[in-house]
Formats: sequence, C-alpha cells, structure tokens
Amino acid sequence: MGTNQAVAGEVKEELPSGIYRVALDSGQSVLAHPASGKVKNFVRLLPGDRVEVMLTPHDWTRGRITKKV
Repeated sequence: MGTNQAVAGEVKEELPSGIYRVALDSGQSVLAHPASGKVKNFVRLLPGDRVEVMLTPHDWTRGRITKKV
C-alpha cells in the first residue's frame, strides 16, 4: 500500500471515544476515527455501514474515515 491510500470497508463495531473497528475488503481489521475539521456534522455510523478509510502510512492498523459509501 502507498502513502495515505483510501480503501473500502465495513464498520463492525463502535468503540468508546468515537473510534470504530472497520473490516476492510482485503480482510484486514483496522481502528478508525471520523475525519475532523470541516466535517463537524459527521453522520453517525452504525455497524454494517460501508465506509472509505484513509490508512496512515506508518501504521496500517489505524486510519481515518473519510466518507460513508
């Protein structure tokens, strides 16, 4: 995977502090948080929702949810 690559996945569970466990289409499981900044009114995510996750280049087990698909 390259730097900051966006991948699709499915939300599996909501964890405390606004963190979500996401199962990627590749089979990998990552912890992700919603993107901040201009996206203040982020839609609440529920298990089963499809999302796009931007993985960090240093740790592929963590990422940022950029949009709901």
